[in-house]
Amino acid sequence: MNCNGETYFYLADTNGTLETTFHSGESFYMKFCLTNTTEDSLDFTMSDTGPFVRFTIYQSDQYVTGSTDGLGFNLPIIYCTFAPGDSMIGTWLAPASFWRDSEVILSSGTYRGRVIFPQFDVLQTDTIGVINFTVIE
Repeated sequence: MNCNGETYFYLADTNGTLETTFHSGESFYMKFCLTNTTEDSLDFTMSDTGPFVRFTIYQSDQYVTGSTDGLGFNLPIIYCTFAPGDSMIGTWLAPASFWRDSEVILSSGTYRGRVIFPQFDVLQTDTIGVINFTVIE
């Protein structure tokens, strides 16, 4: 899968409209894509067998929920290669967690959505990764 050389991280309502304000109990998408736009393969390591792209939601410094909550991963060190033109893509219908016993409902307030992915200095990814958003009644 490819995102045409783009790098993005955004929140959108379930109709695909970019948003940063949602209603309590409403689901929304967190979407991310990173393409290796260099002519070189980029090597990186992972400390588990989980997905390359993961999402989390915080309120202040308090962890609220994440896209991999409840999932178990093997913990070997894995050596990976990100080839030229390849993309790392992630989409999460937040704040749902299919692996939890109870549904996550965000109450009114200010939150921080974060995407976690392998960082590559050559791709200048240090400016993406966090989006502030608001939940209203």
